[in-house]
Amino acid sequence: MNRFSSLEFDDKNEFAKWVVEKASTDLVFCHGDVNLYREELLKFAGRWPTAQLKKLDETHADSVELAFQRSQSDLREKIAALRTQFASIADALFSVNAQAKPGKRCAAVQTLRAFVHELQQDGDLWTRIDSPTSFALALPLRKKREMQQLLHLLGPDVKTVWGDAVERVFTLMQAALEDSKRGTNPSALQESYALVRDQVVAKEFRALLKQWSCRKSARRVAITPANRNGRVYCHVDESSSTRSTGFCSTRDTPALGSSSSDTPHEASSTLHRAFSPVICRHCGAVGLHWTLKCPMRKTSDAVELSREASGPFGAFGTNRCELRRWFGCAGNDE
Repeated sequence: MNRFSSLEFDDKNEFAKWVVEKASTDLVFCHGDVNLYREELLKFAGRWPTAQLKKLDETHADSVELAFQRSQSDLREKIAALRTQFASIADALFSVNAQAKPGKRCAAVQTLRAFVHELQQDGDLWTRIDSPTSFALALPLRKKREMQQLLHLLGPDVKTVWGDAVERVFTLMQAALEDSKRGTNPSALQESYALVRDQVVAKEFRALLKQWSCRKSARRVAITPANRNGRVYCHVDESSSTRSTGFCSTRDTPALGSSSSDTPHEASSTLHRAFSPVICRHCGAVGLHWTLKCPMRKTSDAVELSREASGPFGAFGTNRCELRRWFGCAGNDE
């Protein structure tokens, strides 16, 4: 007979503790999205893969450090190349007088515009750049007439302001790389680590659920949890388990039944005899091994052979070839 009930728990820890206690005596089957509670269930059951996760963390830390050093080296080389490039085009960017060659300034502007576009493509880095820095960085991208007015108002200090803005951008690029190492900026390496970690925990959780569902118990419990506003509501279905708790064999024993005249004690005794364990024919052991696997089998066979040897054939025993040869020769002599 099934018995249904509904339970309510304050949090995941309280729910997990109840499930683990239930699984220690009953067959437990979990339904629904139980992955929401797998960490708590594994920890309360003592199955949290601490050693595997520690080894995984160490491997991930080594990989992050190696990748960071490689990225840091690449960034230093990139900044050095950009610094050299901007130094070579700085004069062309601010050459807006009539004597300047327009083609040279146009090429310098295109180089700076490509750099600004690259910064804008990196959303995290671009948000780090404040408005004054981005404004000063884009000063040479203005039209020639506007640049002439700026140079007339600010003088040659405009070039210095622009150079300072470029250096601040380089500093922010290095800071963004440092933050990516600390994990504030997710990377493909961290996503891969999270995936592997999830696989390790999921494998251990599947093994735990299998262990709970294969336990020998007379009672079966099916639970279906649901999480609402931090509380866990659990539907419980308890029933008698049909899983056998032992193995009985009717080999070498007749299937005896009880008659209507038997007393309850006699009927139960007859039923017990009908399903008694295997009895070895050699040594008489009950339920320990099969007859063919008895350790006394060789001794028993030797006794049987000695009995046959003392029979009507004497020393010939059961050797038919020897008998045929002997009696065949005896007939020829006659």
